[in-house]
Amino acid sequence: MLIDKKTLIKIRKYKSIYLMFIPIAIYFIVFSYYPLILGIISSFRESILIGTPKFVGIENYKNVLSNPLYSEAFVNTIIVNFLTFVVQFVFSLFIALSLNEVKNKMIRSSIQTVTYIPNLLSWAIVGGMWIRILSPTGMLNNILKLIYGNNFNPIVFMAEPRFARTIMVLTGAWKGAGYFAVLLLTAIVSIDQSIYESASIDGATRFKQIVYITVPNLVPTMKVITVLGSMNFLRNFDQIFIMGNANIYSKVRNLLYLIYTEGIVNFKIGIATAAATMVLIATFIISTIVRRLTRYDETFN
Repeated sequence: MLIDKKTLIKIRKYKSIYLMFIPIAIYFIVFSYYPLILGIISSFRESILIGTPKFVGIENYKNVLSNPLYSEAFVNTIIVNFLTFVVQFVFSLFIALSLNEVKNKMIRSSIQTVTYIPNLLSWAIVGGMWIRILSPTGMLNNILKLIYGNNFNPIVFMAEPRFARTIMVLTGAWKGAGYFAVLLLTAIVSIDQSIYESASIDGATRFKQIVYITVPNLVPTMKVITVLGSMNFLRNFDQIFIMGNANIYSKVRNLLYLIYTEGIVNFKIGIATAAATMVLIATFIISTIVRRLTRYDETFN
């Protein structure tokens, strides 16, 4: 008998839960795991639009590893995404700590909503807004013109490689900071207020309370944020697709954008799926290492 009597009784007892789980399982199998398996299979083939794909073994993987564009894209991905995460984390912590000091609930909720809204908007909206702000006739150049006078020559920020990574890092951090700030603020308000009262009686200043009480109690949430951030180290397509251009691609073109170019634009499906498979494996390895380093599953005391 494949299923013992005890297990069968449990299945019958919780059958309604299992029935609710079936549509979810079907959804992930059809739209996630099935395409994933097909992609991995395609990475070992020379995919063509017409005819039967030819099996080429690991040739596609060799092409990816020997292509300097992928090396450049990997470096860009790590630098831009890592710096974005660091800036976003610091900015989120500052927002959360600042909001916690606002005693008026209406004002705090309003500021929290304003900081979170960019996270809800797509890069099509956010990217277009920043492109306009940074354009030669945009707000930033107009401010610089007011400072330096009429002799100031407008800077084409979006076409300058020296500004490219900084722009991507700051705009990415600005867009996502609200989400992490909500997580941190939720953790802050859950801290037992009697601890602050005891510290205040002992003469601790507000700054010392933040350093020695608030921040240490945020460690579990910081671990969650770090793990979530690590899973996105190699994943950032929309921002580069919207805000990137030929002048700055050498500084910001990342792995996912290069995979899109190879697979969709150049129809090199085999090479693109091989690169995508490598990104998937690398993401899994990075997230696993980060989980181990942060001891994510340990309880903070």
